[in-house]
Amino acid sequence: MSGRNTILVVDDTASILNVVAHTLAGAGYRPLTAATAMDAVALARHVRPDLILMDIMMPGLEGSVASGLMRDLEELRDVPVLLMSALPEEDLRERAAEAGATGFLAKPFRKERLLELVGRTLHEAAPQTA
Repeated sequence: MSGRNTILVVDDTASILNVVAHTLAGAGYRPLTAATAMDAVALARHVRPDLILMDIMMPGLEGSVASGLMRDLEELRDVPVLLMSALPEEDLRERAAEAGATGFLAKPFRKERLLELVGRTLHEAAPQTA
């Protein structure tokens, strides 16, 4: 794994937050967590993670809105965002794309699917060298 390994995980459900963070840590990533989208925006501005994995449906500021806000911030514009939701995938892919998200992960998901999508997203976001 390259040096691109800091992942901000955002979910208002503590059990999901813990499982995702534990899975990422077990695969060698450095997970940071936030329970609200507002906390996520503040933490992302401070840390500038390599990837943000965020639930769409959260109280207060929704993840899809927060993703759009991050796209408007110079320091976070290039950070890939994967939005997650337990709602039907076909209903949310378009919403995720409109929010500026890089991709979408349907819940519940298998550990292997999470790690494959995270790895592929980080690889595609990596600067290309000649």
